[in-house]
Amino acid sequence: MKNLRQLHIIRGLAALYVAIGHAKVVFWSGGQDYLQQYPRSEWGVLDYGLFALDMASSAAQEFVIVFFLLSGFFIAFSFDRNNWTIKSFLVNRMLRIYPPYLFSAILAVLVFGFIGYYNEYLFSPDIDKAINFRMRNSYNELNWETTLRSLFFLPNKDYIAGNFSYWSLLPEWLFYIMVPFVITKRKIMVSIFAIFFVVDLTFFHIGHSHLWLFVSRYGFYFFLGAIFFDFVKSDKWRPYLKSSILSYLAVFILLMSTIGLGILEYKPWSHLSACALTMVAILTMLKYPVEQKIVYRLGVFLGDISYSLYVLHLPIYYFLLAILTKETGIYMYYSRIYWLMIPIAVLLSYVGYLLVEKQSITWIKRLKRN
Repeated sequence: MKNLRQLHIIRGLAALYVAIGHAKVVFWSGGQDYLQQYPRSEWGVLDYGLFALDMASSAAQEFVIVFFLLSGFFIAFSFDRNNWTIKSFLVNRMLRIYPPYLFSAILAVLVFGFIGYYNEYLFSPDIDKAINFRMRNSYNELNWETTLRSLFFLPNKDYIAGNFSYWSLLPEWLFYIMVPFVITKRKIMVSIFAIFFVVDLTFFHIGHSHLWLFVSRYGFYFFLGAIFFDFVKSDKWRPYLKSSILSYLAVFILLMSTIGLGILEYKPWSHLSACALTMVAILTMLKYPVEQKIVYRLGVFLGDISYSLYVLHLPIYYFLLAILTKETGIYMYYSRIYWLMIPIAVLLSYVGYLLVEKQSITWIKRLKRN
């Protein structure tokens, strides 16, 4: 377990992948519109390669499943290493999750207010683009009911100020509430959730309430991560990873499988592939850690700011979109301008991390000392 910090690289890359996918959604025309504007009959080899790269970031939900499994893994690790009471654990999680979330929600509302003043045309029904439709609905939904529901990570018709990344926070908190079972009954719980998972899969998703989605889909991934920690801790797996090359090749194959199934929307198979990817990546990086200093530092940096990046990137994108479209007068981009927005989102998310999330971590350390 001495290489545990390596696993922050997985979290960081997953957050970056989600941010890339959402940048494409916000700033690009979308695959179908692009194909109509630039028919494949006119393409060269480079065009195919670039389009494949565009499509490769179309599995954002699958990489949120990576977060779920890692969350279960690290919470099991935390209880293994700390003498938590349930109350102290929940206070810890509240301080860790809520301040960055509230900061991002306030920022998102302010950004929508700015857009309404500076470039209200983004909310116009004249723009035939899915993201603008979603932004318009969210803008019209800014009211006290939406605000109160957002305090519990619940949408009204949509999430507050169009920040649809928030969907994963409610399953996270439902898992935290079930943490007593993580401590004592996680093998039983993963079996129960697996049964619900199979039943829901067999009957083609028989319910869509937030609670049912957790019971029938997401809870399984969290508890799978928790029992996977026990397996990792046992060290019985080490003799089976005989080669770093083969281990990283397996990670790459599972990565391609996850992205491919995600693009084709073969869910929940893409989610299960994301679970396998996460578990193999954990074992590989613990036994064969990343030693290249630049790659390691960049990966750990992304891991450290991953939560801030996750909750802040969409308000940042909306703000940049408002300025870009207002100044250029163009509201449908076929060029890959979204690539330029990703480093800006990372940089500004790092600022948000320093302002809020890092302060939360400091408060938690002080509470531990006391």
